[in-house]
Amino acid sequence: MTQSEDFGSEFRDFAARVEELRAARARPDSERSVLLDAALLELQHVVDDMRPAYEEFASRVRGATTGVRAEQLFKAIFENIPVPVALVDGETVMRRINAAAADLTGLPVGYAAGRPLSGILRPGDRPALRSQTAAVARGEGSRSLSVHLQSRTGSFVRVTLTEVLSSGDTETAVLVTLWPTSTQATGHPPEATPTVRVAVRAAELTDLMDRTTRVLLGGRAHDPAEVLRSVTGLIRDGIADWAVLDLLVEGELTRSAVHGPEGNDDPGLEKTIVQQDPRRCPVVVGVVSTGSVVLDGLAADLDRLGVDDNGAPLAGRADVGSLLAVPLSAQVGEPPVRGVLTLLRTGARPSFSMAEAACVETIVGHMAIVAEALADGATTAGGAE
Repeated sequence: MTQSEDFGSEFRDFAARVEELRAARARPDSERSVLLDAALLELQHVVDDMRPAYEEFASRVRGATTGVRAEQLFKAIFENIPVPVALVDGETVMRRINAAAADLTGLPVGYAAGRPLSGILRPGDRPALRSQTAAVARGEGSRSLSVHLQSRTGSFVRVTLTEVLSSGDTETAVLVTLWPTSTQATGHPPEATPTVRVAVRAAELTDLMDRTTRVLLGGRAHDPAEVLRSVTGLIRDGIADWAVLDLLVEGELTRSAVHGPEGNDDPGLEKTIVQQDPRRCPVVVGVVSTGSVVLDGLAADLDRLGVDDNGAPLAGRADVGSLLAVPLSAQVGEPPVRGVLTLLRTGARPSFSMAEAACVETIVGHMAIVAEALADGATTAGGAE
């Protein structure tokens, strides 16, 4: 007989004895003491049987309550500590950041979760952070290193990495503390308030849309390819460090324009990008196939732009920190796609914002109309610049 069958049989017997005692209440008072002793015996039997189960249950509740309280306490301390901190896994993927870290890095708390913390650094500093974080997660001890934040020019911080052991987690977490240097605190003039910055940037984007629209309307009847190259240059001047235009001509991707930054430290880089086959640029191929916008605010994947002849990632050579790729279609996500405009920000410049991405989508939608003239085989006169 199984344990559950034994329990069922015992329970039925107990219930029957209780019913007998209940019925015996009508007997003379002289017999009630005997019945009371029998009832007490049955109750003691139940108490003895129930005590182990109760103690096990109470132990579980106490443990769960302690864990919940500990988690709540950790969360409260984490969120309110004035020092910028983040909790990451061994791959630097962020589980959470506190308000101070969000303010320092410019990453909204909700946006940061699930993204690599290494992406907020200059590309040259990312491998070091990933390697050191992995070492801490393996239990090789705390450590620290100095890195540069991508989102703010000249932002130099000291990063401290510490292993965090939590009974509720199956994987080791790493607590990352960002210590801004004194040079960062005093090396920049006071910034405008967020409201003023947003208003100024909105006016600049409106002006950019106005200028590009004028060029598109004024030149589309003459040389569509040259007009598109001119607009690509205007977008680069107003919003990016690099602007690359790839067009679909007779079904083939063709690199039409490349506008890079002046005084580039890698003089051969622009030539390499000009001569690259767009079909070997993963982000371009992906945007053409899906018709979707790619907005990568952290640009952690160095292979997105492809590689040079020596196998070096072009994104690494260009020190890309943020990427925006938009399909040339009258409406994003709907065919036909006439090409792709890829914008890059490098070094310590801030990531592309949603407002900037929306502005570029509008301009590129207008460019798609002009690109219709090239869809039937018109030449891309002038080539890439």
